[in-house]
Amino acid sequence: LSTLEAICKALECQPGDILEYKSDENT
Repeated sequence: LSTLEAICKALECQPGDILEYKSDENT
């Protein structure tokens, strides 16, 4: 999750928010 954590730090968000965003994008 190091890459995911880096993205979250850059976007100032939670890892869960990223996962939810991907889920919405796939739908």
